[in-house]
Amino acid sequence: MLVSNSRSELDETLDDLTLLLYDEEWEAADRLTAYLLLLAVGQRVDNGQPPRRPQLTAETLAGIPCQLIHALDYRWQAASGGHFGFSAQLQIYQETLATVDFDPALHNWSNPQPFFAAVGWLMLFPLRPVGFLRFYNWLEFDLDAPRGHLPALWYWQVPGLTSIRMGGFSTGQGAGFGDLTRLDAMLLRVSRCGQTG
Repeated sequence: MLVSNSRSELDETLDDLTLLLYDEEWEAADRLTAYLLLLAVGQRVDNGQPPRRPQLTAETLAGIPCQLIHALDYRWQAASGGHFGFSAQLQIYQETLATVDFDPALHNWSNPQPFFAAVGWLMLFPLRPVGFLRFYNWLEFDLDAPRGHLPALWYWQVPGLTSIRMGGFSTGQGAGFGDLTRLDAMLLRVSRCGQTG
């Protein structure tokens, strides 16, 4: 259930998201998507804005209402022709885990989660992808981005200290190794919601 949001306000916000997506305002749509997810899990909102360092934890991701996941994913899928959305991310995640030998215990800068490379979230260097995630503003906000590249802000928003612990610069996921627990939690939630939807 959305906190501090009536049904009509949610409908209006989803309508706003639809307009942004069909206008190919991908970054603004990504920000609005993250905002709706934060509201859904009870993140405090001041003056219509999420807290300065909002975060969707593994625990809160597990509680996102399926109805909201369906509504968001449907809009992303429809506007991008299936190129973006949670369903696209889940499919890529499942495909990479089925085809790539990846040991989460060995996850580090030289052995990144293959999903990150598949959706274009890794920083690329001439010889090979390095396991550091791009800074958010380095993501590609157009249909030339790899499939499943967006939405992404749900994953990028982490508190400064968490960012530093993951090797980042207190700028969200950027330059960090990535948080497999949160990635797994979100895509498990999307999968479970798909089974009930």
